[in-house]
Amino acid sequence: MVKRFFSQAWLYAKGRQAAFRWEEFLLLDAAYPFVTLIFYCLLASYSFRTRDLGHWVAGNALLLCTNTCVFHLGGAFNGERYFGRLRSIVVSPSSLLGVVLESGFFPMLVSAATVTVGLVLGSLVFGVQLWGVPVGPVLLVILAAMFAASGLGLLLSACSLLGDGMHFLLNVVSYILMICTGAQFPVAQLPLPFQWFSRLLPLTRSIEAMDLLLAGSQAAAVLPLVLGELLVGLGCCGLAAVVIGGAARAAVRNGSLDLF
Repeated sequence: MVKRFFSQAWLYAKGRQAAFRWEEFLLLDAAYPFVTLIFYCLLASYSFRTRDLGHWVAGNALLLCTNTCVFHLGGAFNGERYFGRLRSIVVSPSSLLGVVLESGFFPMLVSAATVTVGLVLGSLVFGVQLWGVPVGPVLLVILAAMFAASGLGLLLSACSLLGDGMHFLLNVVSYILMICTGAQFPVAQLPLPFQWFSRLLPLTRSIEAMDLLLAGSQAAAVLPLVLGELLVGLGCCGLAAVVIGGAARAAVRNGSLDLF
């Protein structure tokens, strides 16, 4: 079972990246997001008139996962429809939750590597002091954040079975993550309903945890935030499985995979 899981996860990853050479992969998944991080950190420096950019470097480093976790994963089922595999997935006797988790495993690892490199390079460029910050808790926060973000991407991908406006939806969600997670400015500055809404989003707790670690807090202080982030990811994966299962049953009843 475990071997099959990793085999299928690797096939999903190869299917998405086989068309790219390694130079194209690095430019798309590393260089472009890193330039975006530099832009927003410079914008924060001039807007808030500060040279202490630790919060913005950490927040925007975590947002580097958006390209992979939101846009790539969010459009996964559109790609399956285009290549004719959607019918096989819907009628497959295997667990739909397993299919969801397999398609998100390697993108989560790629995003975690991208975020880690972005955090280190961003800290070097903007002079953020990382010495003394415990490496283990930082990596744990990053992995929890990428799991939650991948879960959101899979939920968005499942929503593509219900409508055809995915490009609009994915762009809206990317800006919601930018505005409501605290990456650009504190969540406390948001209106109260948006503060409540931010607790349902991935990355919000991870950004708080990174701020605590950069401020010198111990691992025990960030553990509740990490557990909350994992629960958000599990909730997104569960909702994705429910949406896919409902779409599959509706497809059987209607004799069509297009429910819109």
